[in-house]
Amino acid sequence: MTKPANIPGKNDATPSPLFWVTPKGARIALIALHVGALVAVLIEFFFPFPADAHAVERVHSLDFLASYAIYGFVSCVILVLLGLVLRRLVMRGENYYDGGH
Repeated sequence: MTKPANIPGKNDATPSPLFWVTPKGARIALIALHVGALVAVLIEFFFPFPADAHAVERVHSLDFLASYAIYGFVSCVILVLLGLVLRRLVMRGENYYDGGH
C-alpha cells in the first residue's frame, strides 16, 4: 500500500520556537537583566569612581549611587516619548500609497 500524499497541516512537525521567545525563556532573560543591573549598581557601590577617573569635569549632581543608571533610563523614556510625538508629526494617511492622486 502506498503512503498518502503529504497534506499541509497533517503529519508535519511544527518547529519549536526559539528559547527566548517562550514565556519561560523571556522570564529567565528578564531575571538575568535585573541581576546584571543589580550587579552593576553593587560594583559602583563597593568600588566608586575616583574623582579624576577620566580627566574631565564630573557632573557633581550625578554623584549619588546608581545615578548613571537612572540617567540612562530617563533618557530612554524621553527618547521614546519624543519618537511618539515625531510619529504624529510625520505620519502619512492610511491610503497614502494607493495611487489616488
